[in-house]
Amino acid sequence: MMDISVFPSVYESTRSDLSRVSNDLLSGLKIDYNEESYIIGELALQEGLSPHRLINTAPGELDFDVLFRAALLLAQQKAGSDFSMTMGFPFEMYQKHRDRAKQQLTQSFDVLYDSSTFATNGSAGKQAATIQLRNVDVIPEIAGSIIALRYGDYQEEDDFFVVSLGYGSMEGVVSTNNGIIRRTATSTHGMRYAVNMMKEELQKDYYLGFKTEHQLNVAFQNGKINLDKRTVDLTALRRKVLKSYFENIIRPALANSFQDSDFGSCSKIYLVGGGAYFNELTNLITEEYDGILSVEVPDKPEQMAVKGYCLNTAMQFEDESTPVGVDMGNANTLIAVMDKG
Repeated sequence: MMDISVFPSVYESTRSDLSRVSNDLLSGLKIDYNEESYIIGELALQEGLSPHRLINTAPGELDFDVLFRAALLLAQQKAGSDFSMTMGFPFEMYQKHRDRAKQQLTQSFDVLYDSSTFATNGSAGKQAATIQLRNVDVIPEIAGSIIALRYGDYQEEDDFFVVSLGYGSMEGVVSTNNGIIRRTATSTHGMRYAVNMMKEELQKDYYLGFKTEHQLNVAFQNGKINLDKRTVDLTALRRKVLKSYFENIIRPALANSFQDSDFGSCSKIYLVGGGAYFNELTNLITEEYDGILSVEVPDKPEQMAVKGYCLNTAMQFEDESTPVGVDMGNANTLIAVMDKG
């Protein structure tokens, strides 16, 4: 069993004293870093003016460093202050950042946070947490989902295709019992492509003001947005842009990566990542492979990568610390802590 925490991958600097504005640490994340205070996740969406983050960041960049410290703080609640962890990068970033990330993250972190956002007792105020990362492994994002499918609840033993429909990137590969077939690995534009298409269409008829990318992504997920004091239904537009996204990005990427020989050994394709929640998109993929592959969407597809990271930690580092996985997603950050009980 795993305990999984999730917060939106957004932050904003603040000068405000925020007291008792949230119920707990998860919804009241406020940390100090490099002499600046930042509100993070739900608190940034609630109290900020322009909560944001850059796409596909790495250690040493402000967006990553702030959100990662928030993730460590949440992991400490369940795993204690000394643990090992695994995280991942998309294919196009993995080779470049793997070694540097391991080196920079395998250390002790002093995280200064403000508990007055949620605490109601005498302990409210600036608090310091020291967190020691004993071991850090870095793997491709899609490898996390494969580990979860093979060694988690599904215990998949056959060869299969897996496609990760993430916000920042869409990735696909063939997984066998011996590992991935590197030739089949593909990485291209994620769901952000469709969200930006929606934005362009809306701007033809509406003034979007200063809505951030995250706010537009939430509207895309919900199928509606409030503009000019009115609720605008986005379901038809979402269906339209998802069809364009599939035809212009997903179909060509998969067609160029998967060969006839791959279909001879695989009978199913798993769809993971947050994009797997959109029936408009999964139906198009199902139609594409009708009569060829069984299309499977795991329960809570957006959690597959972080579950795999946590399982990888348990398999790679056989120490007494609690295994942790951290998924620094472009839309949401997820923290998985294994319950050894």
